[in-house]
Amino acid sequence: MKYKELFTNNKGLKLTAFFLALIVWGLISGRERTYLEKTFIIDISHSNVSKMIDVQNRPVNVRIVARGTAKKIGMISEKDFSIGIDLNEVKENTKFTMFSEDHLTVPDGVEIVSINPKIFEVTVREFSIKEVPVRVLYSGRLSKGVVLLDRKLNPEKIKIFGYKSEIEHIKAVYGEEKINLSGITKDSVFKISLEKREKILRFEEYDSVEVSLKVKKINEKRK
Repeated sequence: MKYKELFTNNKGLKLTAFFLALIVWGLISGRERTYLEKTFIIDISHSNVSKMIDVQNRPVNVRIVARGTAKKIGMISEKDFSIGIDLNEVKENTKFTMFSEDHLTVPDGVEIVSINPKIFEVTVREFSIKEVPVRVLYSGRLSKGVVLLDRKLNPEKIKIFGYKSEIEHIKAVYGEEKINLSGITKDSVFKISLEKREKILRFEEYDSVEVSLKVKKINEKRK
């Protein structure tokens, strides 16, 4: 086949293919040049957080509007952004204000149009473990002729866990119920649950105490 025939045969088909190629190229190149905006919700995260501190921030996430090419915007998601706070040096109760933009990591080729809120608060509260004595309350009286010889608590002290500022004033932990002495005529052991006040987040080892009462009957003197 001659070269001339190669270009002259099926002119209509060749022109159609040529124009289709132009259209596809135009769509692709147009997409590359078209810019879009999209909203993303980014959670605020914390790193290097000590086990003995609690971190609370308001709000918990930031709303951003990002701008980029249609292709770029279509390829990214929330996980490509981050707002991270390094708390390596924070060890005690504190409250501070941060600018969202200062801690925002953005993918290459993306422009941030808006951030809401621009400022957020971070509150750090320190946890503490404290050992305090156990107290058990009683009601009634031992029957006539019954005397108390000994009383033992197991454990005598308990470890409580909570925010340092809230539990530092707690001097003792009490049983939830009183022990009624009026019906005791022999050695007895009671298991009493410990009262968990709102300031106590948890008990570290025990949440109850055993109370052992040793009593003795004595003969009444005859008149």
